[in-house]
Amino acid sequence: MWDELSARAKKRRSPSLHDNKAKVPSSARVRLARVTTIDTLPDDVLLEIFDHHRLHALEYSFFEPWEWHRLAHVCRRWRSIIFASPRRLDLRLVYTYRKPVRKTLNCWPALPISIWYPRLVLCHPLSSADEDNVVSALQHPSRICEINLTLTRPLLEKLTPLMRDPLPALEYLQLVSRDMMESLVLPTSFLGGVTPRLCHIDLDGTPFPTLPKLLSSATDLISLRLYEVPNTGYISPGELVAGLDATPKLKSLEISFHDCTTSLGQDSALTSSQARTVLSALTEFQFRGDSDYLEDLVSRIDAHNIEQCSITLLDERMFEIPQLAQFIGRTGELKSSPYRTSIWLWQRGFSITHYFGRHHPFDGGTFRLQIPCHGLARQMNLLACTCRRLSVLVSGVERLDIEADRVPSDSWDETITPRWLELFTPFGGVRRLELIGTLVPSIGSALEQSTTENGGTGVSGPEVFPLLRDLHLRDTFTPPPLESFIAARRLSGHIVSVHYEREASDGP
Repeated sequence: MWDELSARAKKRRSPSLHDNKAKVPSSARVRLARVTTIDTLPDDVLLEIFDHHRLHALEYSFFEPWEWHRLAHVCRRWRSIIFASPRRLDLRLVYTYRKPVRKTLNCWPALPISIWYPRLVLCHPLSSADEDNVVSALQHPSRICEINLTLTRPLLEKLTPLMRDPLPALEYLQLVSRDMMESLVLPTSFLGGVTPRLCHIDLDGTPFPTLPKLLSSATDLISLRLYEVPNTGYISPGELVAGLDATPKLKSLEISFHDCTTSLGQDSALTSSQARTVLSALTEFQFRGDSDYLEDLVSRIDAHNIEQCSITLLDERMFEIPQLAQFIGRTGELKSSPYRTSIWLWQRGFSITHYFGRHHPFDGGTFRLQIPCHGLARQMNLLACTCRRLSVLVSGVERLDIEADRVPSDSWDETITPRWLELFTPFGGVRRLELIGTLVPSIGSALEQSTTENGGTGVSGPEVFPLLRDLHLRDTFTPPPLESFIAARRLSGHIVSVHYEREASDGP
């Protein structure tokens, strides 16, 4: 679009189009009229168009910065409009691969500087010339607004002397050092421990033990992402929350550990008489680690406005999660009964996801818990335990989906049936049940046996999905026998409609 506008604008300035209009074809005169219309637009309209183009470029060019300088080269007027609104258009000098700062810095106004070397599949590691380019950019500390780097030890050694003092304009910090996670640690003096304008911190495999000190000055922080944190970057829950206490604007918090941290020890959990840190702006929380760290962490936080919560536990031992249950109970959205719950089982684990949007699963909040676990019997035990611990999330569920991507070796174990029924019992409000995948026969068999008085399981038929109205089965095999289950419901006055969908087969 903008290349065409640039070409038209240049064509407009060509004398041949104005000196001899009689020789211009009609189609060209139409194009000329359109260019003239663009040229007559007021400055504020052009500025609006430029800003729309900026947003469009950011949305569709995930790995490329906005190239505003291309518009600035079209004509003097466009350049004047662009440079008159640097904040509205978020103008910055982006220095990346093959764009050395020392050669081009003086060609533009004193705009903010973005050091942008993202770790992409198609990009090679930083060359010595690229490293020199980064060092040259840091010679202007008052203008650095963004740092996106993949760290190596030689590069960190070069940068450390330059980054001992605060960068007053820094808003975005992303550092990746996954290949060096066991030995590469950010120094205590990094950024001078002061970041007054920092809004986003993204550390990927980058140990930074003194991060809480940095957080204590990041009062404008909006998102904090600590991904694949190695043991060398361990920060106790108490220290982390103490740093977060100074971030009232924080909306997104993600913590992901590379290994379990149980052996490193955590702080003592907060007692009921101690004050918790209130993160009133927090709407998204993601955690990947062991249950002990999670329990210690959430016991110290109140986040009433949480809408998206995703928990992945690295340990599959039987666990107690009372602090997580209380944390959910202190929220507004998540403590309400979800409309839909989805359980997914695969060979190495399971996940349970609660959706709070009634009309569409993504209209409201979500809560997801994933646990690694081998063997269906073990998975069923942990699932039932989880539902009991987080009973506030299951009692009012109206739709339950259960999906498995393959048949575990113990799916037909005779002990599986009572485990299914134990799992189903807390879901007393389910009206629609959808079963997907290779466990449909096993679950159908459990439903059928539940109609037998006690069924040898201690659970009678009416106690399993007493409000069920619709049963949807999606499977590649023959539908399981459900005659007794359907007949028992009909006798009790609760008619269940069964809908079977056969998946498409690869065969003839």
